[in-house]
Amino acid sequence: MSVDVNGIGTPVLDMVLNLPYIPDRDSFLKANDMLYQGGGKTATAMAACARLGLKAGVMSKIGGDLIGDHIVNDFLYNGVDTSRLVRGDPDSTSIYIIALSDKKEGLKAFIGRGYGTAVDHISVDEIDFDYIASAKYLLLENGYEASLEAAKFAKSRNIPVIVDADGYSESLEMMLPWVDIFIGSELYINDRYGQSSLNESCCDILNRGPETAWFTLGDRGCAGIADGKYHEIPAFKIDVADTTGAGDVFHGAYIVALSEGMSHYECARFSSAVSAIKCTYPGGRTGIPTRSIVDRFLKDNVIETDELDERLDYYRASFTKRS
Repeated sequence: MSVDVNGIGTPVLDMVLNLPYIPDRDSFLKANDMLYQGGGKTATAMAACARLGLKAGVMSKIGGDLIGDHIVNDFLYNGVDTSRLVRGDPDSTSIYIIALSDKKEGLKAFIGRGYGTAVDHISVDEIDFDYIASAKYLLLENGYEASLEAAKFAKSRNIPVIVDADGYSESLEMMLPWVDIFIGSELYINDRYGQSSLNESCCDILNRGPETAWFTLGDRGCAGIADGKYHEIPAFKIDVADTTGAGDVFHGAYIVALSEGMSHYECARFSSAVSAIKCTYPGGRTGIPTRSIVDRFLKDNVIETDELDERLDYYRASFTKRS
């Protein structure tokens, strides 16, 4: 099967706990929501691509355990091709995350565990390069060896490479010569550039290889250099339930917009709208909108909720399902 976009990264299973506020010690608090769903940066971006109409696939490695089964099932629920997922042996484990969010203050925290038998990241030998060649875009989230070789391969075939730079690492920076579109987070700026301006930070990124550089800034929107110009795009005003996965969804939406021939400025604005809608629901994937929902939001500032409410019911039920 060929796809429009392929992502390489680390899928996880999220246990989403959305709270009205962070409780005091030795207290009881009723959660707004508790649900299970797939997570991970590139993984959730591929779910966004699929929900928005692209054929999306993942090349990643997960455990042979029940958690891995949940990860696969949620990819399929969101329409993502899993034919190139690599499963570890039956005793290997996948990564499990508690995604904690606080609706009152907008705080979030991720508590993760990869057990002693957790699978390693996908290796170069496990990458299907023909699958990469079949796609029009490649999204990466780290600078590990498999991602680096995939980036080099895609670049040699003029396949645009997009990177989700959620946090700074030397290995990720070393991959930048083979990256076309860099989209980083505020955390990356703080770790790498400190007090440098957004414009200066973007210029430095461009000097290292990419043609376009953006930073997502939470409720301050996003800023970047695209098509030779510096842009700042304010965030859409919405009632935030949970910002988990907002950056992941931004990346997926950007690729969708790019595939439709939008300018990079239009891609960023479209992605900001998609992320804003996502943030009105708990979890990284519950609120990913379809294209018609995004179009209505951009036109009338109205979020059509029927389909998203059905998805929330599905994920709420997943908390009590055995498999």
